[in-house]
Amino acid sequence: MMSSTKGQVIKCKAAVAWEAGKPLVIEEVEVAPPQANEVRVKILFTALCHTDVYFWEAKGQTPMFPRIFGHEAGG
Repeated sequence: MMSSTKGQVIKCKAAVAWEAGKPLVIEEVEVAPPQANEVRVKILFTALCHTDVYFWEAKGQTPMFPRIFGHEAGG
């Protein structure tokens, strides 16, 4: 099924981590159109796994924030 948003910037909600270990903030974010060899997938559900939590806590690593976690998705 083709989307009417092909080639367009879209807005969606995301749980954004602004600091290590701090609560995630639900925000509206803009997502750029995919570039060559990329796809954009509509995600209905996602969850944090132990890898997400590890990077969210940023223990023993260089913190990289803001950040959006949740690479294990369904929908």
